[in-house]
Amino acid sequence: MAHLIVYCVILTIISVNCRQIPHINNVFLQPGYTSNSTTISNQTLSQCLCVSSLSCPAVNWFPNGTCQVFYSFPPTYRIRSMTAARLYFPQKTYPNASLCCMPDINYLLNKLQSASVTLANISNPRDMLIDDSGYLVTVEMSLNYLHRFNATDLTSISRTAIPGYYQMTVAYDQGVFYSTPNAGVLMNAINSTTLAPVSNISMALIKDPRGILFLDKSQTMMITSNKNQSLLFFNRTSIAPPQYIYTYSQVVNNLSPHGVWYVNDSYFYVTSYAQKLVFGYSKNTTTGQWNEALIVNASMLTTSGGSTNIVIDECGRLWVPQETNTVYIFDQQGVLVGNYTIPGLAVSFMKIVDNYIMYLSDCANNQIMRVNPNIQC
Repeated sequence: MAHLIVYCVILTIISVNCRQIPHINNVFLQPGYTSNSTTISNQTLSQCLCVSSLSCPAVNWFPNGTCQVFYSFPPTYRIRSMTAARLYFPQKTYPNASLCCMPDINYLLNKLQSASVTLANISNPRDMLIDDSGYLVTVEMSLNYLHRFNATDLTSISRTAIPGYYQMTVAYDQGVFYSTPNAGVLMNAINSTTLAPVSNISMALIKDPRGILFLDKSQTMMITSNKNQSLLFFNRTSIAPPQYIYTYSQVVNNLSPHGVWYVNDSYFYVTSYAQKLVFGYSKNTTTGQWNEALIVNASMLTTSGGSTNIVIDECGRLWVPQETNTVYIFDQQGVLVGNYTIPGLAVSFMKIVDNYIMYLSDCANNQIMRVNPNIQC
């Protein structure tokens, strides 16, 4: 089986009849959605390399005796591991850094429109995540359950009751699920393996918690407070069981902060539910506060719903659901570059994983959807 690998590569120089050719052992070049290549079989390695060295920058040699000849480097690629495979560079030139998987948004949207779809019924699903076991996990808002699904066919794996009324969000960190009720004073911390509670974290200062993210190697937890119009920060005082205490808050210049997206320990995004805006927050190392900058203004695109969630794909595009059947897509400058419409669905939250497989939750209509555009990144 091939696995994605990232490491420093040492090129080996070998002599194969024609000339010395640099190569890397136990890897192959996997092109993205487009490539200018030909697969050749029933030739020896020497024959394949001698032919390709005249005009081809890269050659994959596979242990089954076939080779893949590239007439130009693919713009999008991955270097993947495979025992006994070899990647050759006959012209002694090497590829530029790979572009993101789907730089052409129109091509991606066309693939999504013809994608295979799987649906599952669930009561009022909220945000979603993939845990370390590969399960799709969400919370049922009104019935107060933590629900795990098979991430491929959406069959139910487990459904665990959670204390508190109106579970609004779920997060995952270091083998623990965190879930917060809308008006409760305690956050639930649940072991992801045993599904048993491991601690309760005081949330008395938070009104209507929404998004949760972790900073500084989990030492800091940040929670958006919809009604406080604030970002609240907590410091970890215990690893096992996990425990956090409130340290400070920062009032934001927008209404109803909601969904979050972590970039790094010094930058994250937050959506404004009521105003349909997306803000970027960068850490001010002098004051310890967070500088706020407007990134996306989606207020004119729809009169219903709100900006519940934000997802950033491999190409840096911002996908912003609005609780309607359309997800709006923006570039890093906040310019609208496309929209993805799903008939019959009101997208509350979404998640994008490898190969642009998407998970969409519809809180109003009690369902989640898996969308597979059959893309190989």
